[in-house]
Amino acid sequence: MSLERVREYFRTFGMEGRVWEFDTSSATVQLAAEALGVRPARIAKTLSFALDGGCVLVVAAGDARVDNRKFKDGFGTKAKMLALDEVERLTGSEVGGVCPFALPEETPVYLDESLKRFATVFPACGSTNSAIELTCAELLRFSRAKGWVDVCKDWEAGGDPVIDDVPNPERAMPSDGEIGLRVCSVSDADEKKGFVPMYSFDIVRMGDGAVLGKTDLRLGYVRNLYYGGNIGYAVLEEYRGNAYAQKAVRLVFEVARAHGMPYVIISCSEENAPSRRTLEHLGGTLLETGVPPTYTALYQRGDHGRNCIFRFDLN
Repeated sequence: MSLERVREYFRTFGMEGRVWEFDTSSATVQLAAEALGVRPARIAKTLSFALDGGCVLVVAAGDARVDNRKFKDGFGTKAKMLALDEVERLTGSEVGGVCPFALPEETPVYLDESLKRFATVFPACGSTNSAIELTCAELLRFSRAKGWVDVCKDWEAGGDPVIDDVPNPERAMPSDGEIGLRVCSVSDADEKKGFVPMYSFDIVRMGDGAVLGKTDLRLGYVRNLYYGGNIGYAVLEEYRGNAYAQKAVRLVFEVARAHGMPYVIISCSEENAPSRRTLEHLGGTLLETGVPPTYTALYQRGDHGRNCIFRFDLN
């Protein structure tokens, strides 16, 4: 199967866990967007064109259309899609699952400028029910693309927010006079797992230095993170009942703002009434309540319950 070939390709980088397989079809841009819960523009569709007796692949944003004039200027020929019966022979993948990975030798790949709006995009992985989330830099590297081209039109301007995603353990951390944050550790992005950079904090009482609990902040907006959230927190049992969780999260909001994050996502179990009350008191907007999709890290580590997902706008 093409999916297994692509998964094996990413296994050579220790990244096979980032290849997602869905219970539903992702064979079109719209179906892929529905399976992932993202806007269609972020689906990185791989278009296959006849060229010099073979083919060339162009990966473009889901809302982009090929501009025939630009394509001819760039490739010296008219944009002619491969015939359906040629797709699998020349790309190694079935129609609806064509991707830019683990291709037959000498198959050229180019990335269209329409993708650069987004921090991450979602190309297929060789089947009609798969995808992987990659940054544009990762897509360029793992597709072994020859470079960027501008051969599309009609895509909408405006993409993902640009943030400072480098944790700084030397940054002065906020306090409210009663409690403060103390950096325990910072971690860089983990490419193998698709994790974003993160701070881990102690929640400290200013008066006596007592550690009241833990909290953290994940810097980024990858899809996997949507279900786990940007912020996690836990107050030690003996210190509960003093609104320390609310106060600590408000302080973490300040750190997120300092990194240019316009919003954060925080999730909690639907059955965890105290945590839900905390998020409601903080003024979060409930986006949805449901079980994490089977492809997510949260589900795969055993969280099969219903979670409440809140968004907090920081501007």
